[in-house]
Amino acid sequence: MAAFLARFLAHPKRVGAIAPSGRRLAQAIAAAADLSGDVLELGPGSGAVTRALLSAGLPPHHLTAIEYDSAFASLLRTVYPGITVLQGDAFDFRALTGAMRFSAVVSGLPLLNYPRDHGRALIAAALAVMPKGAPFVQFSYGLSAPVAPPNGATVKKIARVWSNLPPAAVWTYRAGA
Repeated sequence: MAAFLARFLAHPKRVGAIAPSGRRLAQAIAAAADLSGDVLELGPGSGAVTRALLSAGLPPHHLTAIEYDSAFASLLRTVYPGITVLQGDAFDFRALTGAMRFSAVVSGLPLLNYPRDHGRALIAAALAVMPKGAPFVQFSYGLSAPVAPPNGATVKKIARVWSNLPPAAVWTYRAGA
C-alpha cells in the first residue's frame, strides 16, 4: 500500500487512485472478462486485478499486461513471473502487442483523467482486436460511464462496489454482434 501511495503522489494523473483496487472490485472486473483466450490488461498498477484474473482461472501465459510505470512493471514481473509484462503507454497498446487478438481487455486506466476522445479511441481500438460482443471491462469512480461508447458499441454498468476505496463501478463496452 505504501509503494502504491508513493507512485500516486509521484504521478497522480497516471496512477489515478489513492489505493490499489480492492479485492471485491478486482473480482467484479475478473468476473466480467471472458477468460477463454488471451486477455490484455491495461494499467495493472500493483496487480490487484491481475491477481483476480489469475485466481479466476486465467492461465498466466494467457495474460499480457501493459504498465507505464517502471516500478509497477518491475513489481508485476516479480510477483507474477508467468505473465507477459510490457512497459509502455497503454493508449498505444497495438504497437506493443502487434497482431495479437484477445478474448477480453480489462482496463485500470484512469480514463476520467484524459480527454474523452482519447478514451473513446482506446476503447474502439480494443474492440477491434476482439471478437464482436467480447468485453472491454473498465472501472471508474464516476457515477456514469467514463467515456461514451464508440460508434457501433454499447456500454453497460455491471457492478457498483461500495466497499472499494473510493467506491467504483464496473462498465463493459461491447461492439455490436
